[in-house]
Amino acid sequence: MGHSQADHRKTYWKIFVWLFVLTVLEVGVVYIPMGKGTLIAILCGMAVVKAAMVGLWYMHLNDETAGLKWTVAIPMALPGFYAAVLIADAAWRYLR
Repeated sequence: MGHSQADHRKTYWKIFVWLFVLTVLEVGVVYIPMGKGTLIAILCGMAVVKAAMVGLWYMHLNDETAGLKWTVAIPMALPGFYAAVLIADAAWRYLR
């Protein structure tokens, strides 16, 4: 509390620049020769970082209690965990 509107604007612009840089890196990383799995992992990681930044600063979760942060973080992580389980299951069935 006690922050002026100018303080918030400065923070919002910093986050905007970081999101822009990450977006440019996402576009650039596609042109680097690497395996498809590695590329997908890098792009997903960057997307998660960007989503976390938006949630923390633009949705003001960085000022909330740890309990509320976890109520947002856990449901966001569940689809990724579920996808990993499905991919592992499909790979196990395919390689068997």
